Amino acid sequence: MDTITAGAGRPAAPDPAELRLLEDQLARMRGMLFGYSERFFERIRTYLVVTLALFLAAGIWPPMVIVIPFLVPFAFMETGYLFFYTVFARRHAEYLERAINARLGKEVLVAHRLEAAYFYPPDKPRIAGISLGNPLGMMSVMTIFYTGGAALLWVAGMLATWNLVDAGQVSPPIVAALLLPVALVWTAAIAAHLVVAGLTRRDEKPLIAELDAAYGAPPAHSPH
Repeated sequence: MDTITAGAGRPAAPDPAELRLLEDQLARMRGMLFGYSERFFERIRTYLVVTLALFLAAGIWPPMVIVIPFLVPFAFMETGYLFFYTVFARRHAEYLERAINARLGKEVLVAHRLEAAYFYPPDKPRIAGISLGNPLGMMSVMTIFYTGGAALLWVAGMLATWNLVDAGQVSPPIVAALLLPVALVWTAAIAAHLVVAGLTRRDEKPLIAELDAAYGAPPAHSPH
């Protein structure tokens, strides 16, 4: 929990220009967080509609189903990229709130603490929205359900593609031979990247180091 050091005293007069710059940055980060969260859910809806449309189109022209085993993993990659931006915005907003609080001498801004308590602890490893610090939280559970639903669509697409290949409806032969292995490698590569990047916090750690250097490291972040 953030605290203002006892006895530190309230700053006589925070620099108005500096405070305004911090407030402007905070408003920008909060807007970025909202914007990319909206894009995240919009992309999920869009990819769901496109995938279902491909299944329907495959009833007219069966090879359309071949796209699905490639599209579903790419949807995970793109939504993971959008979530990546929400993490940036949330962490920067967290440090900005602490910096403003320090200049005011008291905790006026506490949204970062509320987010950590309500959504997921930001310093814990996670895979997209599945947080190891709050695995049964609503965000983690909802992400698990999204993943399960997408997995069902992917399996259905793979089985339909297998049936096409088995029936000899995919040509030339080299494409038929490589189609399923390439789809598996594509899917495994994307899944592995998202899991490793999330669990190691590979991209987030340099961000935190820069935020520590710019605004000062809170006690909970020292050492990393």
